[in-house]
Amino acid sequence: MTAGNPVSLLCLSAYIRPMPHAHSSGDATADRRFAYAMDYKALGDLAAAADLLEQALECAPGWAAGWLVLGDVLESLERNDDAVVAYRRSLALDAADRAGAGARLARLGRMAADGAMTPAHVAALFDDYAGRFETSLVQGLAYRGPALLHGALRGLREPFAFGRTLDLGCGTGLAGEAFHSVCASIEGVDLSEAMLVRARQKKVYRRLVHDGALEFLRKQSWQSTDLVLAADVFVYLGNLQALFSEAARVLEPGGLLAFSAQRCEGPDAFILGQDMRYAHSLEGIETWAQAAGLTVRYRDEEWARMDRGRPVPGMVVVLSH
Repeated sequence: MTAGNPVSLLCLSAYIRPMPHAHSSGDATADRRFAYAMDYKALGDLAAAADLLEQALECAPGWAAGWLVLGDVLESLERNDDAVVAYRRSLALDAADRAGAGARLARLGRMAADGAMTPAHVAALFDDYAGRFETSLVQGLAYRGPALLHGALRGLREPFAFGRTLDLGCGTGLAGEAFHSVCASIEGVDLSEAMLVRARQKKVYRRLVHDGALEFLRKQSWQSTDLVLAADVFVYLGNLQALFSEAARVLEPGGLLAFSAQRCEGPDAFILGQDMRYAHSLEGIETWAQAAGLTVRYRDEEWARMDRGRPVPGMVVVLSH
């Protein structure tokens, strides 16, 4: 195959999606070898792919995204110690970790899970994903998070209406669409500017803010909010204690925090799974809620999305102030 082969170029652009500003290493020779490596990877020859990636990085040793891809291939070859070296090199070159090396190190047990998925990585991931997000999530993964939250809350509020509502990790506005007709106002927050552009087009939010969920809550006034929504957002957050405490502070008496999340079993309050998403235990949720002064009003072990044709273990929870 030649460097101009469209398959090679598609492999190059597709594989570095988590780091959209690094489609090129800045070195033409490195980019060609990277493209060849992705062709070999697609054909199942991981050893050849790893060799070509190492050659590419000899030409462009400062390419953080390239080191991440090498780590992924080495991990697939079960060369985990070598993969760790590559991930650490990627992280050293990009402390903000847009590529997601920290999460991979945590998955391999070489870094603490909490905080391993950085805001910069989540933002980069969804900035690139925004254009196909709804098609992929709703049609491809049968996502139903907002609908589950809508159903859970309907049985807890009569009449079914809410005052000021905050939509954490609002994305393209799926939860806003589901709830705007029953809320006096909705304000959304998201780390991805590209997702917020899509959300603005729906014209259901009073205000949209580019920020992290916890940081956004910290800027809200005491007892200023009736409902806080978080539809499938906690999969990008580990320890939820601080967020629950801030939600409790901003909620009015009787206000509600409603969320869908992935669920794990076992002694840990949360884990970072092989799918690079956090899963939480029901016991951990209850412990954090109690510490924040919140009461569990609703809990169900419902799935919010599919993966490879199977429901991902999940939960829908509503906490009350």
